[in-house]
Amino acid sequence: MNERMRQLLPNDRMKIYQSEPFFEDTDTVLTLLYQPLISIKGVAVFQALWKESSYQKTQTSISHHQMMNMLNITLDEFFEARKKLEAIGLLHTYKEEGTYRTLYYILQKPFSVKGFFEDPMLSVLLEHHIGRDAYYRIRKRLMYSMSLPSNVKSVTHAFDDVFTMIHPNEAKQEPVQVEEKTLTIDTNLPLEWLHKMLTQQNIKAKWILTQSNIDFIEKMTKIYDVDFLELEKALLWAVTEDQVLDRKEFQDMCKDIFYKKHGSVPPRLYVKGEQNQTQPEQNTSSHQQEQPQSKEEKLIQHFETITHRELLEDLSSSGRASMKEIDMLTNMMEEHGLSQPVMNVLVDYVLKRNHNKLAKNYLETIAAHWSREGIATAKEAMQIAKREHHMYETWKKKKSYNQKKKQGSNEVLPKWFEEERKNKQKQPSATKQPNQEDLEKEKKELEAFFKNYSKSNH
Repeated sequence: MNERMRQLLPNDRMKIYQSEPFFEDTDTVLTLLYQPLISIKGVAVFQALWKESSYQKTQTSISHHQMMNMLNITLDEFFEARKKLEAIGLLHTYKEEGTYRTLYYILQKPFSVKGFFEDPMLSVLLEHHIGRDAYYRIRKRLMYSMSLPSNVKSVTHAFDDVFTMIHPNEAKQEPVQVEEKTLTIDTNLPLEWLHKMLTQQNIKAKWILTQSNIDFIEKMTKIYDVDFLELEKALLWAVTEDQVLDRKEFQDMCKDIFYKKHGSVPPRLYVKGEQNQTQPEQNTSSHQQEQPQSKEEKLIQHFETITHRELLEDLSSSGRASMKEIDMLTNMMEEHGLSQPVMNVLVDYVLKRNHNKLAKNYLETIAAHWSREGIATAKEAMQIAKREHHMYETWKKKKSYNQKKKQGSNEVLPKWFEEERKNKQKQPSATKQPNQEDLEKEKKELEAFFKNYSKSNH
C-alpha cells in the first residue's frame, strides 16, 4: 500500500490510448489465455481501459476514482492489476507531474491466438498454470488450420512472375553492392562467451546463436532459473549432429535443472513480495545432512542432488538416456506432484524390481500411491519402498507355501489302498477295538507309505 500511495492516488487523472488496432480474437485471447497468468482482475482492468479508450475524447481524462467505481474494486487492487499488465507486456505507463498528476496508459496489442502459442515464454507458463491436458485441449480448440486435398498443387504466381522494377527497354545495370550491416541483438545473455564456448566444441556458433534462438534461450533461462554455467550444459545437450538447436531438448534440459533446484512444482508467475504458503519445503534434508556418514545417508544425498535424466544416464552404458522415458517420467512427476528426489527413488526401485525395465503402468500405480501417501523426501520414499518390498516377499513366500500344501493334499492314493480302507470300515463294530500299540503301528505304516510314495514321484 505504501508504494501505491507514493505512485497513485484516487484523484490522479488518466488518459488512455491504444497503440494500434487489436486482433479480432482479442477477447478470446484475453479470457482463455492471458487470464490464467494475470488473474481475472487483470483482464477486467485491461478491458475497461480498452473500452474507455474507444470513447475518450482527445485532451479529456477521467480520475482513477471513476475507474474504481466502474470496476467496483479498490485502488490497491487496480494498482496491482496494472503492474501485472505492465509486466506481461499489455500496458505501458507514463506519468506527467503538473497541477495534478496525470497517468498516460498506452494499451499494447495482445497476441493473436497463433502468436500467443508461438511465444515460448507465455505458452510454457500457460501450460504450467492450467496443466498439460487443459493446455492441449484449449490449443486444439483455438488453433484450427485449413486442410486441402492431397492431390492439389499450387498454381499461385510469384511476385517476380508478374512484376519487374526495370523497364524492358532499359539496359541492364550492374547490381548495387549493399554493405551488410552487423545485426545488433538486444539480450542479457553473454553472447561472446557463448560464441567462444560453441566454437571450442567445433560447433558453428552463427547457426545456433540466431536472433530467434537467442530470444528463445533467454526466455527459457528466465522461466526455469538457469544460470550461465547451467546454460552451457543445456545448450551443448540440445545441439544436434546437424548443428541445429533442438528447442524441445533445450526446454526439457532447463526443466530438469529447475526441478533439481526447486522441487516438483512447475514454474509459475508469482508477485514479488507475496508470501507463498503452498511452496513445498523440499531439499531441506540435504542441508540438514551436509556430511552423510552411513551408506543409506549417502544414497539419500545422491537421490537429492541428481535428476531422473542423470540417473538414467548413469545406468546406461552409452551415457545417454531415452528421451521417451525422460518425457514419461517428467510428465508423471508433474501429474502426481512428486518431488525430484522421490521420483529418483521410484525409478531406482522399479528398475531393480522389474529387470531394468520402466513399465509405464507399474510406475503409474506406485506414483499414484506415493502421491496419496504424501511422500515428499527421498528418505520417506526409501522407507515405503523397503516396506512394500518386504510385504511383497512375505506374500510370495506365503503363496509358495500354500501351493505346495495344496499339491500335497491332492495326491492320488493307489486303488488297492482305498479298497483295503473300505473293507476295514465294513467290519462289524462288535470286533475288538484296536489298542494303542495297533494304532501307533498303523500310523507308522501310513507315514512310511507316503514318504516312499513322494520319493518315487520326485
